[in-house]
Amino acid sequence: MAGMTPEAVYNYLNGMHYPARKPELIEHAKNNGAAQDVIDALKTLPDKEYKSQDDLIRIGSTLRHMK
Repeated sequence: MAGMTPEAVYNYLNGMHYPARKPELIEHAKNNGAAQDVIDALKTLPDKEYKSQDDLIRIGSTLRHMK
């Protein structure tokens, strides 16, 4: 994704309680004012339960390749 880093996405997940699934991450980001490109990036995540932010960070490269 041009100009979007995983860190930029994670900023909208501050205060997220884990474990969390993809829909919960998306809703949390929306509630924190995330722009549509951030929401679109989160939609590319595998649909699984993330046990922690570290677990989410491990798949950060998925976000980098999103357009």
